[in-house]
Amino acid sequence: MEKEEIYEMVIREMTELAIHKRDVENPDENKLKKHIQELSIQVQKNLNGLPENVKKIVIDYMESSALAADHDCQYLYVQGAKDCIELLKRLGILQRT
Repeated sequence: MEKEEIYEMVIREMTELAIHKRDVENPDENKLKKHIQELSIQVQKNLNGLPENVKKIVIDYMESSALAADHDCQYLYVQGAKDCIELLKRLGILQRT
């Protein structure tokens, strides 16, 4: 396994752990997830009535949107860590290298 793959795996695990903690501590997030699950069921029911080519486009769009959001989440997690370090350096808590 390459270093980049290890870093990515660690970031993904830390992100998932943080999301799990947030979900436990914030019941409103669970309401949102439940609402999304209900909408997903409705979408699945309505997709069955669409022509296959349209159905494929809608599914591809939803999957691609979810993947893009996941990539954004990973990027923002790493950027947040970088911003935190930069802030600590500017405050003199960490020494600049």
